[in-house]
Amino acid sequence: MAGLWRAPHLPLFLLAAVWAALVPLVWLAPRACDPLAWHRQELVLGFAGAAMGGYLLSALPHWLKQAGGAGGVPPRATVLLVLAWLAGRLAGGACLPDGLALAGQALYPVGLAFCLVVPVARTAAWSRLPIALAPLGLVLVALRLRLDGDGLTAVLAMALLVALVGGRIVPAFLAARAGSRAARPAMPRGGRLADLVTALALALHLGGAPEVWTGAILLTAALAQALRMLRWSLAPALRHRQGDLLLLLVAWLWLPLGLALVGAALAGLSPPPLPAALHALTMGLMGGMILAVMARSWMIRAPGRLQVGRVTAAAFLLVQLAAALRLALPDPLLPLLAWSAGWTLASLESIRAARRPVPHPVLSARRSLTGTAPPS
Repeated sequence: MAGLWRAPHLPLFLLAAVWAALVPLVWLAPRACDPLAWHRQELVLGFAGAAMGGYLLSALPHWLKQAGGAGGVPPRATVLLVLAWLAGRLAGGACLPDGLALAGQALYPVGLAFCLVVPVARTAAWSRLPIALAPLGLVLVALRLRLDGDGLTAVLAMALLVALVGGRIVPAFLAARAGSRAARPAMPRGGRLADLVTALALALHLGGAPEVWTGAILLTAALAQALRMLRWSLAPALRHRQGDLLLLLVAWLWLPLGLALVGAALAGLSPPPLPAALHALTMGLMGGMILAVMARSWMIRAPGRLQVGRVTAAAFLLVQLAAALRLALPDPLLPLLAWSAGWTLASLESIRAARRPVPHPVLSARRSLTGTAPPS
């Protein structure tokens, strides 16, 4: 499938979708050394890690263009990243000593950060350096999961990443659809404060603070993340045939909801219990936002908008249903089946996308023209 290497998001989004569909099935045939630990690490390091790479490498050419440069990663680098990702999955699934397993799992995030940092430094696009270094956070997550069995750090770290990235791209897409031609404004103070409070909750947990303290900060972060939406141009997402924006907003709503549920569980205020509450941030937020973003790469381009096809809509609905069922039902079987079915449909769309011309820009409706040249 030679066309798979024309752009880095094609193989990485496909890996993310396929892995998301397969990982929950470990509960039907638990053959890993520790099924729970494997389930946690692969949904974050495998599924979310591949999706992170697809998004960041798609954004890289735009960053470089803004800095007066050009280009992206060549196909050979994409092949090496995919091989590193596969090595991490093999290392994490085998009964290896911690050192060897962690070394294998670190290959992909370190390689991804290298592919981002080098061109960012070459073009002096220093404002993009923090997000270019973000993949290294997966190494911290791997350490906490492998050595401490700490799933809460992994979930809060991914929620913070979604807040940082999604809190910028969602309002930007909304403003563009509303017809704003002004340069992207600086993030409002409310958004920065919301992200800061979310980061504080993660820092408290990492520092060993009492759970009730972390829970209280998470409840505050939930309110702050919800209030930041008051400054967004929500009207375009609510109009007819603006489904691509609606997908992003529905996925985003899991952020304040999930933070509130996890905070309440840690503070001992109300059900659901913590394991179920965490799935609001993993299945609902992480799964929903990843699907809403990656689907933009295969949606049909129309002048000024993206068309959500029936398969994509069905996939997104199944993922949302899985998250809701996981909160409502004690038995995880139905949520598992709905989740895997949704990501199976997304995998089919990713395969179809590899056979079509690559749109430029990959994730935006700003242009309707497509081309076959890779962003290199």
